[in-house]
Amino acid sequence: MIRYMSANQARPARWQPVAALLVVLLGLPAQGTAAPAYAPIMPLASQSLLLDITTAGERIITVGERGHILYSDDRGDQWTQARVPTTQMLTGVHFANAQQGWAVGHDGLILVSDDGGASWRIQRDGIAAQQQANLEIREQALQQVKLLQEAPANAGDENATAQQLALEDAVMDLEDAEAALGEPVFTSPLMDVWFSDDQHGWAVGAFGAFLGTGNGGQTWRDYSGQIDNPDEFHLNAITGDTRGRIFIAGEGGGMYRSLDGGERWESLEPFYEGSWFGVAYSAPHDALLLFGLRGNLYRSTDFGDSWNSVAGDHHTTIAGGSASDSGQIALAGGVGTILQSNDGGLTFTRDVLPDRLSLSSALHSGDRLILIGQGGIQVLDDE
Repeated sequence: MIRYMSANQARPARWQPVAALLVVLLGLPAQGTAAPAYAPIMPLASQSLLLDITTAGERIITVGERGHILYSDDRGDQWTQARVPTTQMLTGVHFANAQQGWAVGHDGLILVSDDGGASWRIQRDGIAAQQQANLEIREQALQQVKLLQEAPANAGDENATAQQLALEDAVMDLEDAEAALGEPVFTSPLMDVWFSDDQHGWAVGAFGAFLGTGNGGQTWRDYSGQIDNPDEFHLNAITGDTRGRIFIAGEGGGMYRSLDGGERWESLEPFYEGSWFGVAYSAPHDALLLFGLRGNLYRSTDFGDSWNSVAGDHHTTIAGGSASDSGQIALAGGVGTILQSNDGGLTFTRDVLPDRLSLSSALHSGDRLILIGQGGIQVLDDE
């Protein structure tokens, strides 16, 4: 029996969410720079919209709207709000060990913690990074115009015409670059983050955003050119294992993986045209669970070479979930849907919360299930 307990408490037209939670989860951020203010400490923060949850050793950590990050050291009975230097929506969190962790969110923001999630600092300001990129684009365009202006004139009508057209194109590029510098800066929201150890990690997001680091986040590099995503579909989730295998899932059925720790990436042939919202890896069963719109749920035991549909009696979007070290798998989604498995994802039991509020993720902690979503934190005791 499950007993309910309250915790103390541009392109988006092609994307068709089916739950209010997912509208917020994958919606575009407002233009402008990220607010430098710290997230206000709020007594009811544990009841606010929360979007991702993980563990740092024995500690449980969850992130969500307004820069809220909360942690619990007693399996969900009490929650403490962390000191966080942003009020932006946070969408993903991952810890490489009990102390070091990263959170990502809107405006391309990446936060880092060195004390198990009690305090955080900004490691990457996506707005500032995009502004610098815009400056570099302007400088490159200006240099191209200068080169063409200073180039010797070509003889012959055709050559002269081609040279003139190239110069006109370069001038237009420069004008576009100058115009961009006078407009509010936009950068893609990041949706998920995963680290293989305390140095090597990746973050994925909307419009094909894909960043990587090999030095614990001291510097972040644009990896988007390393995957075949010409339409810039959203990349919604990333996970991996201890064997150098990494898997990314996204919009339009997109799937990408690396089998060598992120050195090389390959595209996997889509077998579903809808969006994948999450992926979870169960190490005890060497099973990869892929899930998304309309309750689509698939399982792979060869890290994406082949997939088997996991039968279910529902068509509700699955938004997120996790797999514990002991092999328990918990997924959550629309209208308070909870899916649980103890056999590596071969079969799932289904429950629906009485309030039917959309859930964004779930995590097992011993004999408890911690749920997060529109209603904040909810704790279920499995009796």
